[in-house]
Amino acid sequence: MIRRTATALVVPAALLVTLTGCTFGVVGGGSGSGSTPGADGGASLPADAALASCIAGDWHADLDDAASQIGSFLAGNGLNVTASTASGTQDLTVDADGLDFENAMTFVITIDTGDGIVMTVTQTHAGTVTAVWSWEGDPAETSATMHFSDFDNSTYTVQNTVDINGTAVSTPIEAPDYVAGDVPLEVTCSGDTMTTHPTESPFTTTWHR
Repeated sequence: MIRRTATALVVPAALLVTLTGCTFGVVGGGSGSGSTPGADGGASLPADAALASCIAGDWHADLDDAASQIGSFLAGNGLNVTASTASGTQDLTVDADGLDFENAMTFVITIDTGDGIVMTVTQTHAGTVTAVWSWEGDPAETSATMHFSDFDNSTYTVQNTVDINGTAVSTPIEAPDYVAGDVPLEVTCSGDTMTTHPTESPFTTTWHR
């Protein structure tokens, strides 16, 4: 039972790397859908420029929401999750040169496997991820899909510790290059709220300014 549960936790660990590997890039990249007349008779921003303008700046991930999603995902796969929490920060800065994606966060998930066995998984993310992006097709004003290039996660580390009834084993998890390079990212942005959803992940990250 312990082996089966520990194996099951490898999947969300990898998915969490995908969650944290979402990236953006050079503001104004990609193709646009053309200008539309503004209320004053002038031309408003084209959709791609409007969305690029919205995502530009500093963002902070809602880690409590991310932890809740992880707990729900595990519970939905048959595990008895008694707690799923997050601490630290995950920050993203988007400007004309690309992104600076800073990770300094820890997730702690506790699972009661039955028969008096309690497993606690602690996953710590640290380091920087950078990339540039391009739009896929013509973006809407508040949503689009991105693809990536020049992806660099060389300083990004993930440490996973599994504690079973007081006995802990720590292992590093290598962040794969395909995380952002090959997985399109669905993005929405309106005002001070942005969401990012890697198409291969069950998780959506919510960001606030």
